[in-house]
Amino acid sequence: MRRAILITIGSLLAVVVLLVGWLLRHDVVKVGRSLQQAIHTEPAVHFAVVGDNHGVNPIYRQIISDIKDKDYAFLLNLADTSEEGRPEEWQAVKDVESQLPFPVYHTVGNHDILTDPTRETFIQAFGHGRWYSFDTGQTHIIVLDDADRKVGFPDEELDWLKKDLAAHTSSTNLIAYHRPFDLPLAAILGDDETKVSGRSVDAFKKIISDATVNYIFTAHIHTYLPYDVAGVPAVISGGGGDPAQAILGGPKNNFFHYLDVTVHGKKVTVTPTRVTLRSTSE
Repeated sequence: MRRAILITIGSLLAVVVLLVGWLLRHDVVKVGRSLQQAIHTEPAVHFAVVGDNHGVNPIYRQIISDIKDKDYAFLLNLADTSEEGRPEEWQAVKDVESQLPFPVYHTVGNHDILTDPTRETFIQAFGHGRWYSFDTGQTHIIVLDDADRKVGFPDEELDWLKKDLAAHTSSTNLIAYHRPFDLPLAAILGDDETKVSGRSVDAFKKIISDATVNYIFTAHIHTYLPYDVAGVPAVISGGGGDPAQAILGGPKNNFFHYLDVTVHGKKVTVTPTRVTLRSTSE
């Protein structure tokens, strides 16, 4: 009799354990599905990128006109925003950009520091520092300053970058700066770096190799060129209106454009949009 009772109790316990296990598994599956749905329903971030407008010109005016009615979260300007970095140039660019219903974020380039190497007029014009970051959803955008080829990335900037990336390990991290390096054929043709800036470049590449960086945006060369930096996908976008440099074949090889960028989760899709003037008047 006692044995039969024990067997019955054991059977009941087994049923309870199986039932609890099934319920827990069911809840885990539900939570997993909810997380998957949240990931897939995270809205995409859509923005535009342009570089090397060198002040106000017909192409830049047209780019602003073309993108103002699109569903962009912001415009990222990769510099050179001006020709010489004079306050009146900043104001003229801001006047044109004021047509946009979304913000414009600016990097600083080598032309932007010709008149004022301290960057104070740049900072006053656009209201942010030499390097800074901001978030749009789960996308984290980091804007850096490597405008001075004699310096590259200053030590304090690299220290800030390391801390910023460490604080955003789960974000989709995008980095923007003006002067590119590690370009195809650079080992043969040379690059724009000095010994000092070259050391800063090596330190930068070590930082991004140890962190999570999903894409890099650069300009300086007046064309469009995908490449990579320390294994990170990168692009040159210098089609904001200044003619192609002699090394690219000069104005006959102009490729005026802006980038249409979509970030969905960790996927970054970059599409160059060519711009041909509809009118020669400004």
